[in-house]
Amino acid sequence: MSTEAGAPDGAAPGETAPDETTSDETTPEQPSGHVESAIVVHGDNHGIISQGDNALNVVFDGRRFVEIHSLLELPLRQAEVLAAPTGIRLFGRDGLVDQVATQLIAGTSVQLYGSEGVGKNAIADAVHHRLAARGQRGHVLRPQGEEPGTLETLYKRLATVLFGKQFLRGVDETELHQAVAHVRDVHITVIDGALGRDDLSRLQQTFPGFTFLFTSPYLTLPDTSAAHHVQPLGRAAAIELLSSELGLELGPVGLQNLQFDWAYRMAEGRPQRLRLYAEFIKGADEWRDRRTREPHDQPPPVDAEQLSPLRQAEALAVALSEPARRVLVALATFGVPLAASWFVPVTGHQDDMYVGPELFDRRLVTYDGGAYRITGDAAAAVRGLDWAPTPAATAAEGLMTALAADEGAVRPDPYLLLAVAQVLNAGRQWALASHFVRTAVATALTAGAPQVALQLYALGKAAALRGGLDKDRAYYVRTEEQTRNLLQGDKAAVAAALLVLAPPVAPAAVTAGGKIASLLGKFTATVTTKTGLTVAAVTVATATAAGVVVAATGDGTPAGCAEAYAANDALRERDPRTPQDLASGYRQMAADLNTAAGEATDPEVKSTLQKQATAFADTAETKEGESPDPDMHPDVTAALVGAEELRTEIRLFLRPVSQVCPME
Repeated sequence: MSTEAGAPDGAAPGETAPDETTSDETTPEQPSGHVESAIVVHGDNHGIISQGDNALNVVFDGRRFVEIHSLLELPLRQAEVLAAPTGIRLFGRDGLVDQVATQLIAGTSVQLYGSEGVGKNAIADAVHHRLAARGQRGHVLRPQGEEPGTLETLYKRLATVLFGKQFLRGVDETELHQAVAHVRDVHITVIDGALGRDDLSRLQQTFPGFTFLFTSPYLTLPDTSAAHHVQPLGRAAAIELLSSELGLELGPVGLQNLQFDWAYRMAEGRPQRLRLYAEFIKGADEWRDRRTREPHDQPPPVDAEQLSPLRQAEALAVALSEPARRVLVALATFGVPLAASWFVPVTGHQDDMYVGPELFDRRLVTYDGGAYRITGDAAAAVRGLDWAPTPAATAAEGLMTALAADEGAVRPDPYLLLAVAQVLNAGRQWALASHFVRTAVATALTAGAPQVALQLYALGKAAALRGGLDKDRAYYVRTEEQTRNLLQGDKAAVAAALLVLAPPVAPAAVTAGGKIASLLGKFTATVTTKTGLTVAAVTVATATAAGVVVAATGDGTPAGCAEAYAANDALRERDPRTPQDLASGYRQMAADLNTAAGEATDPEVKSTLQKQATAFADTAETKEGESPDPDMHPDVTAALVGAEELRTEIRLFLRPVSQVCPME
């Protein structure tokens, strides 16, 4: 979350990071508690699940998803000293930086608000530098793709940096307040936030020992005395910036030759655009060919027709090396930031890894939290030049290969995966889109982006349907359903869903959910009492220990398997409420499995089905003689019977039969 410091690789000695920019213009570097039970999840972000006095949440611990009952179970991580660029030079902003730093040091939260691109985030970086010099610890939260800018989303991101884990469900505000109530002297900067006045007030009440710095488009801070309106650069500051970029002390003649007043108006006082203009000037033939002469403040004239930022960006883009041009096109095609380590997987060219500084030096991209983001002017230039977009198939195959190899310390932006899947679907590349979504969903979930995962499910279903990929579509329907059960349901629904969903770190594996999904849905609906919930927890522990996971082994289904699963489907349609109901269902199951065994041609399949038919018949005899506790409410008895039916099916059918009859 924090900003990287230093000049781009290849910069001249002593060259520093750019100043007076947005947060995107951080200088780039070259690529280089108590847990209740382990669980497997896919899904959405819908708040903490509660049942009585208990609650649970789902977090990613770096290897797998685990279930926790409360934030208070997790240890807080100590924040690092704020990272900030070194050698920042601002123009006309020193007084504001002093004032903001003074207020934060005094314990007052501050807001910088104003139009896009006027330098709010560069001021924030300068403030970070002042605070870091004092040893201030904290975190900088920057925008993530198209993530909704809600208070709930911010709470989840804060929990992630404070506890060091990715949360899939929303974080309870009261628990969060209790967890940080004793914490003091931690600073949080929220870049490009858009929370309203009431939400900011709640946020500060939840974190009473923290200071906040917000950069926002509008004034929303309750304490208006700590809100500062950041205006576009004034003319004098803009001249100073341009002089610094060109290495000249520009005088009246030089400014006239550069048609500065016109360029200043078109740049709208935005530092990024003024730097783009400086790069455009330095790229002109007249500038490169000029001989050193006095006076030094009189550069050659500039063509007035080339003064729009779009024309400047087009001229600079055309002059790029071919590797840099490919990366610029990729950034424009998918519209999300890319870390340098993901250039090659997306473009498919090994030469493209080290072009980030070239793009940055031309002011066609900004650098934000370790990733490069194309500017609006550069994106418009790529469209205007009518360059062919990056092939989505190339990006999809490269990303899948890199993710499978676990390459790159920085994971790809989940919104990149979504963008690639969208382009694949738009191009009617159904088979590749469906295959890609399976990998992308897992990555989105481990990144704590369940909303992206659900959008990917929809794309995967559409691709499978239109491509005639029936098995893929069944997989997506089943997994999405259980994802929603996990993240929106009560404890019983969560317990059931845990048995169905595949490990996100191994997307090629599938669970035994295909044939048991509706059973678990029924189980979820019936196990609603406190006793039933206890049984559900035992059931989940039993099934998890049993390792109910099977890999897909191909398209062929051995003879007899379809009949066996049909028998299980019929058993699920029953609604047993007594041991005698179970006995009746198990006798029918035994008969159906014997029939399925008669259809089997594979000796192992036949033997397994016959053996399990006998086991169901024996269990039916045992259950027939049982009597329910007369003092127990019938609904509680029914819940216990339903839980026992699930355990029996896992033990006598799912575990042994899935070994010889693949589920997909």
